Amino acid sequence: MALKRKKGFNISSKSQENRLWTKASTFQGFEETRTKYNDVIHFFFLLIATDPSGVDLSSKEQWRYYELLVKGDSASFPLPDEFQGFPAVLMRAAIRKAIGAYKSWKSNYDKWTNRPKRHQHHRPPVQPRGFNFSLQYDSGMWKQDSGSDIMLKVLVSGQWKWTKFSYNGRTFGDDWVKGAPSVVSKRGMMFLTFPFEKYIPATGGIKNICSQNTLRFAAIDIDLDRSAAIVSILEVEDNSVREVARHFIKNPKEINLRKRDLGRIAQTMNKTGIIHEGFCFQKWEKIRLREGQMGRKVARQIVNLLAGYNCKFVAFEHLANLRPCKSKYSRRSNQKRSYWLKSKIFNNVKTSAYQDYSILTTRVNPRNTSKLDPWENPVHRSNDIPKTVTEGSEVYNCGATWVKTSSGYTSHSGVNAARNIGMRAILRHRTNLEFVRGKA
Repeated sequence: MALKRKKGFNISSKSQENRLWTKASTFQGFEETRTKYNDVIHFFFLLIATDPSGVDLSSKEQWRYYELLVKGDSASFPLPDEFQGFPAVLMRAAIRKAIGAYKSWKSNYDKWTNRPKRHQHHRPPVQPRGFNFSLQYDSGMWKQDSGSDIMLKVLVSGQWKWTKFSYNGRTFGDDWVKGAPSVVSKRGMMFLTFPFEKYIPATGGIKNICSQNTLRFAAIDIDLDRSAAIVSILEVEDNSVREVARHFIKNPKEINLRKRDLGRIAQTMNKTGIIHEGFCFQKWEKIRLREGQMGRKVARQIVNLLAGYNCKFVAFEHLANLRPCKSKYSRRSNQKRSYWLKSKIFNNVKTSAYQDYSILTTRVNPRNTSKLDPWENPVHRSNDIPKTVTEGSEVYNCGATWVKTSSGYTSHSGVNAARNIGMRAILRHRTNLEFVRGKA
């Protein structure tokens, strides 16, 4: 059952996908049920196209309007004989799908009607000739859900029957509310997908959080080669910002395995010179699954740190326009996938931190976050820390480990970048803050 809106709370949602199977010998798959379901959707789509007046009603009245058109002795558009006996609950779900499909087509058609002159030659979008929606099981189409077994109503040889299915599910806690499932077909297998919803206390946004006199937040610099992420925990006290902790999260061992597999793919490509459909499918699938695991692993470590230090929000640098170098295939592919891994880490942290601990996430412009210190002075960056740096003689070596300024400020390059990211995020909302030097 979906949660209702409540003052002072936001509603967060996520889904759980479970492999589905049954021991019933008479069950031959969901294909018959799904075909009939999509045929009903197509029938109501054509009905809506004939009488679109019900689309303008409220969301609760739309499906009821079209349901009354096909029911009863005085129905304007009686149901065909092939749809007689179709479950009312599943029919209502089909009507809602048809309404959504019609709105999508009508929106595209209106855009075509108002197209500019340079696009006059484009053909109008046609109405769908068929549908392939997944089965939506609302209340009344399923029962007796124990967390590992469930009863679903399916179509078997033209008859609607209750069939028992098993699935591997896990619990998220009592604060998560399970909704109505849907049955999805993927890679020749059937999956039962449950939506979950949860109340999360409203924070008022980052601007409201930053107005507090005392707070803690985190800034994260995501590296490509050395550490997976460098976390700087910053604390605001009145008009000063001080670093209270820093953490280096190591790259998972899967990074080396990815480089190895990319090298093997490059060697295979060099031998054959042909890239066909399904080329090195197993190696690519291993890389894909491994990267998903890496993103979740690093994100979970970051989220646990944020919760342990009671951070109110976390800042990342916005790296949406990174481009891999023009080099050999394996090196270029490795850099490309490293950039993708950055996005996976950010998205996983954003979702998990908010859902588990109400921690917000923001991103800032990365410009000069590695070339300046927290006081906007240029830095000398090298692998060896010089004893002194004179103003105006700074040398910036990209990828070097240490930074130093003429004022004596010395730091790890990743930590310095994380501090700048944090300062840039907090200075958006409070311009009177200054970074106070603490640990070196």
